Amino acid sequence: GRGRGAMATTAKLKVFRDNLMLSLEEEREAAVQLRDAVGQTEEPTTPLQDGHQVEHVCEEDEEGGLLLVKSNRFGRRDRVDSLAKLRAIYFLVSFSKSISTPFFVLYLQKEVGLSAGEVGLVAALQIVGGYLVSPAISVLVDRYQIHKQAWVASILVGIVPVQLITVTNSFGSALAVALSMAVLNAPISSLLDSSTLRFLGDRSNEYGKIRLWGAIGWGLGSLVAGSVVQVFGDRLAFGMCGVLMLATAAVVLSLDFSGLDEDGAEEEDEDDEGGLPLFQIKLLIPSLKYAIFLMVAVVAGFGATSLQSLLLLFLRDLNAPDFLEGLALSTATVSELPVFYASGAIIRRYGAPTLMLASMAAFVVRSVLVSFLVNPWLVLPLQLLHGFTFAGAWTAGVAIAKQNSPPGLETSAQSLFSFAYSGVGGLSGSIVGGQLYDSLGPRLMYRIKAFVFAATAMAYVLTLIDWERLCGPQRKCRRRGGSLTMHPALSGYHEIR
Repeated sequence: GRGRGAMATTAKLKVFRDNLMLSLEEEREAAVQLRDAVGQTEEPTTPLQDGHQVEHVCEEDEEGGLLLVKSNRFGRRDRVDSLAKLRAIYFLVSFSKSISTPFFVLYLQKEVGLSAGEVGLVAALQIVGGYLVSPAISVLVDRYQIHKQAWVASILVGIVPVQLITVTNSFGSALAVALSMAVLNAPISSLLDSSTLRFLGDRSNEYGKIRLWGAIGWGLGSLVAGSVVQVFGDRLAFGMCGVLMLATAAVVLSLDFSGLDEDGAEEEDEDDEGGLPLFQIKLLIPSLKYAIFLMVAVVAGFGATSLQSLLLLFLRDLNAPDFLEGLALSTATVSELPVFYASGAIIRRYGAPTLMLASMAAFVVRSVLVSFLVNPWLVLPLQLLHGFTFAGAWTAGVAIAKQNSPPGLETSAQSLFSFAYSGVGGLSGSIVGGQLYDSLGPRLMYRIKAFVFAATAMAYVLTLIDWERLCGPQRKCRRRGGSLTMHPALSGYHEIR
């Protein structure tokens, strides 16, 4: 019986080999004919169809026979082209936001004459408004696979309120413009992150190398926008912001989502339980462990806000010159670049949760050292830790969200992480941090926050321990080699490659 089975398998393999050789020969002949038709001088080494590389996949038919199936995937040339466009999008979006976000607040204070409290409320609404609606919009985008359409529409419609900034003349109109900017631009960030991860595919660890162009855009945009406002005025600066967003929409339109949307739609159809949005939302938080990670993201966003905005107030209390405040922000921006660039290697070697823990440790060290500042110039070396406290936390969070995102809900997963980090964390950092600053003083505020960061990091470590392996079948905990047994790369999540 085994002999006959082996002979049958050998015969099937022979048929498959013959079919494969025949198919490859047909592809080569077609390529030669194409070469002769267009006058090429060299025979292409890899047959192409529609600009995509042809991939031969072996599958079984209903009778157990082997079939040769050809499927088009993105070739290397297409992938490089798409990633270059995504770098440009990060650069353009961040360059534009470096104009609209800070100079909107300055315009309200200088030109409209709003009080500090009113300006703070407008700024908070601008931050939290978008993140409140972003998860719901992202669920709809994933549900109906309209990523490109929603992305372009959000960019184009979002230009309108930015151009209305210069006609703002009251607190009420400022609130309306801020809310419009927040809601209309809400999907842009999540769509950009999720699309980048989808185009990267199994090389998602390279996300940081793409994302760093956002930091470059923000840094250059801040320098250019300041000069433009000083020389030509606010109106031209906000007009330049609109031109940049139009260029962004043009780049997004040139991206080819066809293969990605088809794959996402197929995966979603397989796992769709009636397509109810409520069911999809439940899928976004698959476990208690992931819920704890989202709480860690909230604390990280809480710390990032207080260490940036409230730090400038502390420096003013230390009689720091205006030049030092700008230099401190520039130093922080520059510190993001190496962390973004190296994040892929760090995640691949140690895991995304390890990078998140390193970020939380950097939060603790940075907060404690800032609380002892006397000479304001010593803030500059401390600003170098911003690379880990922001770029490290953000890249690790994006990676963990990607690994835990259900098929077809990748954008929604990124939106939920952004909501936790920038929405809940950012808003609470501004409100709670401001209250602590006023009531207890900046030094005690930073020390309290350092304790919160340390406690959060310890709680997160507990979720990464492999308790089943550690405690064994009898649930009697033991030590191996004097140390606790952990998951590979300190991670309870799938390893990112």
